Amino acid sequence: MNKGFTLAEVLITLGIIGIVAAITLPNLIQSNFEKRTVSILRETQSILSQAIRMAEEENGEVSGWGFSGGMTQGEGTTIANYLRPHIKIAVDCGFKDKKRCIPDTKYKLLNGIWDNYTTTRMHYAIKLLNGSSVWFRSADNSEIKTNSYITFFIDINGPALPNTVGKDMFVFKYENNGIKPSGTPGTKYANSCNLKSTGWGCAYYVLQNQNMNYLH
Repeated sequence: MNKGFTLAEVLITLGIIGIVAAITLPNLIQSNFEKRTVSILRETQSILSQAIRMAEEENGEVSGWGFSGGMTQGEGTTIANYLRPHIKIAVDCGFKDKKRCIPDTKYKLLNGIWDNYTTTRMHYAIKLLNGSSVWFRSADNSEIKTNSYITFFIDINGPALPNTVGKDMFVFKYENNGIKPSGTPGTKYANSCNLKSTGWGCAYYVLQNQNMNYLH
């Protein structure tokens, strides 16, 4: 006599599988997202660093690119003109067509507060072939005094969610002859990457530790 599973047994088994999947899949998806974030952030920093080096070979050191401290669109255009020949760009959004590169909304800080500074008009935006979006501006007066000349914002998945500083968006600065991740020791946001912080200092944490454990 052949023996099989009863309908009740099949339903119980499927229910157990469903519960296990519901528990494990979100964690798996989040883990993959974090690994991808680390990889793309590291790659994008390398792309920008190489572009800066090549631009300096052609146009002199960044400190001599004529920044006034006013964070003007003209200065943003200068940065773009110098860097674009050395970057493989998927979409050039400039100042006026940013919706194709970055979300048409405010970004959320890691502590849950909304912030709109990142999408203001002085930023020039591009989207790279690796799916990340980069927008940048020239320095203000206080930054120039500390040899900081360009601020780069990097969203590793462009306009897609979660649009949160410290999750998919990170900040870098060109200062002291190199592109430094925000949160570097000795700078404003050092040791300030946790769920109660703004998230502005998380770029250094991610690259230094090669993980995003501060989210857990």
